[in-house]
Amino acid sequence: MPHIVHVLPRTDWQKFKQQGEYHPESLAEQGFVHCSKLGQIVVVADCNYADNSELILLLLHESKIEVPVQYETNGDDGGSAFPHVYGPLKLEYVVEALPFEQDRTGFRLPEKLLNDALTASTSE
Repeated sequence: MPHIVHVLPRTDWQKFKQQGEYHPESLAEQGFVHCSKLGQIVVVADCNYADNSELILLLLHESKIEVPVQYETNGDDGGSAFPHVYGPLKLEYVVEALPFEQDRTGFRLPEKLLNDALTASTSE
């Protein structure tokens, strides 16, 4: 089952559950929602969310997403391609929502997802 992930503040997750859709600022400003593969999200979170301890990690079922999902790099540096969702996220895409916690060394994948990430990284 192909999964991608999205990180959001706990307060945004509460609103998402009430409204049924999530429209982050990046959707209005860049036209897409930033997502990651399981093997990418820890580095992304460490770089972008180090000062935020109230995060939720959404596990999304990629094949249920009804809008285009494109894997794109951040320029000409030859880096990893990240999944960009070209439309709002909907609750029916969410397989699971987990607290995304960090320790003194940075963010850690929830134990439940760790095996999935290890399996995905060996198959790429």
